[in-house]
Amino acid sequence: MKQLLERVSKIGYEKPRVAVALLPLSLFSFLYLLGTLNAPPEWKGALGGLMVCYLTAFLALASEWFWARWFASGLGWSGSVVAVAAMVMTGWNPVLAVYGALHAIVVVMLLGPRMAARYDLQPGWRERFGMDEYGVIRLRKAVTRAAAALPSVIVWALGPREGDGSIASLIVGVCLAVLGLHGLLRLRTWGLLALGGAAVAVLVGGASGYPWPRDMFEAGIPLTGYEPVRLVMSSATSAAALALLLIAAVSPFARGALRYVRTGR
Repeated sequence: MKQLLERVSKIGYEKPRVAVALLPLSLFSFLYLLGTLNAPPEWKGALGGLMVCYLTAFLALASEWFWARWFASGLGWSGSVVAVAAMVMTGWNPVLAVYGALHAIVVVMLLGPRMAARYDLQPGWRERFGMDEYGVIRLRKAVTRAAAALPSVIVWALGPREGDGSIASLIVGVCLAVLGLHGLLRLRTWGLLALGGAAVAVLVGGASGYPWPRDMFEAGIPLTGYEPVRLVMSSATSAAALALLLIAAVSPFARGALRYVRTGR
């Protein structure tokens, strides 16, 4: 694996690789848009949120915004891990295999220092925010982890549920996750606090599990990579795992924050 990553890091062709990464992002944006328009009312919120996620990644990557590679890679890791975990639990499924492979393409195409130089190492934003190399690495880890958690938080909060349960806390959780990402990209302390609040909201909202009243296959939703997630999201343990991912997004800045509280520097 190390040798493979080293070879990938030496590959050039930055523009073609970006174009290849854009293809799955545009595909998922279009499919989730169709799902939002044609799915039952209880699914429209979740699919609309996913559509916005992938469309944002597509536009950011095409526009070469400095954080685009981190955000798109987070979505890629999210889809790949969900597909692998679902197939481990439910067995081989060609739809899930394609779903995971398309997300893996996004991750692989955006690997390497040459892609980093094209996006996150742009001098303009680093000079504006006064970021050194260590600061860029911390911000990259935080944004990638938060982006990886975002699709699951959206599906969990906005997907169909039986009864009232703790819907309010989950909706608060997804709002805080989005605000937290926005705050991170503006290097605001409240972004870290928002992500921490999202983790707490997911824990509170997920304590009762996530009962889905019908399969996404039966609902006629296209490319149903998230349907088996109901097996993963059916217990408080899964809520804790998702909350830990949100906490991991905050962790790169935790040491600096504690030092500032203690010493004021």
